[in-house]
Amino acid sequence: MAVKVTFVNNDEIIIYDDTYILAWKSDDISDDDPCYYATGVLAGSWEEGTTLGTSEQVVALQGLFGSVDWFSLKDEPKKIYKTSAILSLTFY
Repeated sequence: MAVKVTFVNNDEIIIYDDTYILAWKSDDISDDDPCYYATGVLAGSWEEGTTLGTSEQVVALQGLFGSVDWFSLKDEPKKIYKTSAILSLTFY
């Protein structure tokens, strides 16, 4: 099974069972330290049974994209997507 992710600019990507996803939350150290960075929260695929290993792939992605700020796909490591730009998830 696969899930099509549609972004607000109409770009689309397909996430398959074996698609390896990396995800991050935006973070900062403290109010006194003006350093900003992203904390990695997931690296894996639905097929591997990682934290995406819920009963339905689209449900796992809903939870992931609802709780992180950025994600990328292992086969496109130089392209990072902002989760707030996601318009819809569709079974594909």
